[in-house]
Amino acid sequence: MPGIDVSVQSDICDAVAAWQEAFLSEASLTRYRRACAFTASEGRQGPRKVAKAACQGATRALDRAFEDPTPWMRRAFSYKRALTKTGDVVEAEVNVLPSQSIVMKYAMGSGPQVRRPGDVGLAKNRILVPNWRNLQLTQGISRNSYGNLPGGVAARLARQVAGRGSKRKFAGRWGVYQGELDIGDSRVMGYIARPPRGEAPLGKGGRMIVVNVGRPRILLAAIHQDTYRPVMQKPYDDAVSAAVARIPAIMEAELQDAIEYRAANGRPRGERRLG
Repeated sequence: MPGIDVSVQSDICDAVAAWQEAFLSEASLTRYRRACAFTASEGRQGPRKVAKAACQGATRALDRAFEDPTPWMRRAFSYKRALTKTGDVVEAEVNVLPSQSIVMKYAMGSGPQVRRPGDVGLAKNRILVPNWRNLQLTQGISRNSYGNLPGGVAARLARQVAGRGSKRKFAGRWGVYQGELDIGDSRVMGYIARPPRGEAPLGKGGRMIVVNVGRPRILLAAIHQDTYRPVMQKPYDDAVSAAVARIPAIMEAELQDAIEYRAANGRPRGERRLG
């Protein structure tokens, strides 16, 4: 699956184009083109690259959009360098890597994003939503350090349902089956914890019978679709805008460098002697 491409080409072109006349009057067309490429992604003095700055800013913005983003999500953004120092097109791309884009697409866009079964999640043919209270009560499972379901839990529950689970007995852990359960006025399908069995007296005679000790509890509820707000779009846009706002300072520094080089060497940097 291709990544989400986020282009800042037009913004960069508009910003660097404002410096063309100054470069042509003080340096050369070759030096101007090189300054454009350096500004887009190949600046020489520290983290001056606009594409890189946008990528780094978007990564920092994950903390504004998400609660405890995982290291995997922090590796979502990358950028493509503008290495061409010739020609009339200046471009630099920031994109989301293919794996992370499967998740990130629900957090970007102009409006609510709808997730349907098969898109991404705990199962391919449905969306499974954890019930954390019941998972802790019946399975001893809590959120991991990033607030997510620990890896392998859904697969283990599926194996238990299919009868391929571990034969070891874990104290306090309920059995699991797949089915439907009435919750309030709704009938919910998903993975359900089966309460343990125990004995209880029946009537005044004290005869003991085997009963469920507790009631079935939903662990992972299947839903038809879910809707997400594009919480990452504005933080991302802000990061790109901040990166593009660096262009005047970078181009000014490139122009000053060209002027100083010409003064020291008698010709603009980047031009060959004729003859």
